[in-house]
Amino acid sequence: MEKERDKYFSYYKESNFLRYKQFYLERDILRIAFSLFEAEKSLKKNGSINNIPILLSKQTFSRIDVVKLKQILEELFLLIMLEDVSVEIKDTFDTRGRVRKQVDFPKKEAIVLFSAGVDSYSGIKLAEAVYKNLIGLFVAHNDQPRIINIVKKMKSNIGTEIHTLYAPGMGSMGYSQLRGFLYILCGGAYANLCKASKILVTECGPTMYQPLFSPYDSITYTTHPYVLKAAKDVLDLLLDFKPKIIIPFEDLTKAEVISNSGITDYSKTHSCISQRFGHHDGTCFGCVIKKLACLVSGVRDVEYNKDVFDEEANQDNLLNVLAYSEDLISNYDNMPSFQKEKIEEFGKKDLFQRNALDNLAGLMLGVNKNHPLYKRYIWGEDILNVRISQVRENRKRPDFNKCVS
Repeated sequence: MEKERDKYFSYYKESNFLRYKQFYLERDILRIAFSLFEAEKSLKKNGSINNIPILLSKQTFSRIDVVKLKQILEELFLLIMLEDVSVEIKDTFDTRGRVRKQVDFPKKEAIVLFSAGVDSYSGIKLAEAVYKNLIGLFVAHNDQPRIINIVKKMKSNIGTEIHTLYAPGMGSMGYSQLRGFLYILCGGAYANLCKASKILVTECGPTMYQPLFSPYDSITYTTHPYVLKAAKDVLDLLLDFKPKIIIPFEDLTKAEVISNSGITDYSKTHSCISQRFGHHDGTCFGCVIKKLACLVSGVRDVEYNKDVFDEEANQDNLLNVLAYSEDLISNYDNMPSFQKEKIEEFGKKDLFQRNALDNLAGLMLGVNKNHPLYKRYIWGEDILNVRISQVRENRKRPDFNKCVS
């Protein structure tokens, strides 16, 4: 049973503290996070999954509402993965760390999740001006050495100390929808270690509420409000002091996030969907959004393998973004309901229309007037120039009082 129970854990370097007996609660938090993450991998590999077994220490099992925890996890999996599963939570003797060792974690005000992307780099820089005492947390998947190396190189540009917690590998399943849930629970484990009252999730609004471009589009749920709420509910069950999950960029576009940060060089960041390779393809959705936002903000961007504005490149993602942005500005009332569903549900029309202007302004700045995409999509230079000024003047600011309720 011990081997089965701890198969997800890595005790490499900074994760070594998990070996010791006093950290049973942190291990339990991670068991929940890693179990759902692995269940998603199993679902994608096999096409179906019936149950998710989770073993918790007797100490945790005896003091929490296990029925409530089961309900939260089953509802989350159904909502995000569209799979009706049974979560089986059992108690066990936690025999890890029989030898007690004193490991001290300094008290911190906030834990900031860090991933080497544009939003998290901006977030940790802005958080340094808000909180006197914080720590960054990078959750490293053990099969993504290139991203781990990128984070290592970025640490010298960041004043805040960044700790690393090792998680199971992403494998070949592609994009993980439950990785955001995993990251926040990892943040909760560190919040418990450092007695931090806040966990910062610094994702921009359009990524959190990402809508469908087409009825069968594949979108990101990693920091969707439902995922954030489920993570908060789980941590509230497990932790006595109930840390707040702060979402300061929830009403900001990516260009607004970049401009507010004061960072002028994003060339060391990584936002490409192909994280395993450590470079930027240039045509994936992540690269397209990043390139347009950096152009509007007037900052140094990364080097891309392909220029998405080149007609020889795969422009599918760019064209989807531009067409959707044009509709948001000039044809909102007539847009299909599936494209507006999340915008209407969460009252984010203004956010997405600002984001649409950013995307079109980025195109205007990125190509010349004779470019076919310029002729097709750029219809109001004055409006877009006003928008560029608004972004660079930081008309919209982060809200570090905004939290998941």
